[in-house]
Amino acid sequence: MLSARRLIVKIGSAVVADIETGEVRGPWLETLIEDVVRFFARGQQVIIVTSGAVALGSPHFKQLDRSLRNEQKQAAAAIGQIRLMLAYEQSLKRHGFGLGQVLLTSADVDNQRCRLNARSALQQLLKVGAVPVINENDATATPEMCLGDNDRLAARVAQIAKADLLILLSDVDGLFTEDPHDNPLARIIPEVRCITPEIETMAGLSPGRYGSGGMVTKLMAARIAMDAGCNVVIAKGNKSYPLAAIENGAPSTWFIPLATRQQHAEAVEEIPVV
Repeated sequence: MLSARRLIVKIGSAVVADIETGEVRGPWLETLIEDVVRFFARGQQVIIVTSGAVALGSPHFKQLDRSLRNEQKQAAAAIGQIRLMLAYEQSLKRHGFGLGQVLLTSADVDNQRCRLNARSALQQLLKVGAVPVINENDATATPEMCLGDNDRLAARVAQIAKADLLILLSDVDGLFTEDPHDNPLARIIPEVRCITPEIETMAGLSPGRYGSGGMVTKLMAARIAMDAGCNVVIAKGNKSYPLAAIENGAPSTWFIPLATRQQHAEAVEEIPVV
């Protein structure tokens, strides 16, 4: 992690929000931001991709389960997004950092001109000391233009921002040989250099109550990021100081690409920003 110039940190709903109460896990979030501030202090840049808006907005519908209709989820996201960004803003402000909210859809990340303009915006936010905090624009995205999970959104942001490392913080330690909830003897896979069919069969974990992902989408995200030369790590995020825990050797799975980001970038020709 020390060698990464720019990092993307993706945070799952079950990590940032207390699913039962629909509240932000404030003390945990403070430790995450302290980790982020420490990274900036040693010359690294961090971009956050966060879930949690639907989980925080759902209590307004008195339905703490997955039965919300699509239009209710959109409304819950609109309510919860404000609470989510306010929590990040307050924590970052205590450390002298600003926040820049960026909401994206698949249309934004699939269009090259939009990607390049998004990259410019992210670079300017970082330049002025505002930490970009990104979420999918769930309040307006239709099923046709919805990425559907923030794991893949984070991987696409890693491409856009030319990141060196994508950190997927979840409620699991990493990729296991089997679902550890079903088999306590399942072993964690510490390193993956190629996502083979055998690796894919290990991705059997179900998504959480509000999370739309799971290990399957994390492998999809890892493939996207690795194809761009970006390293990926999946680790348990709901402990205090989750980034420091990874650095100190907490259980995790690292995905190492065959080519570096620099080698990949040299092979890609891009149009200028307009």
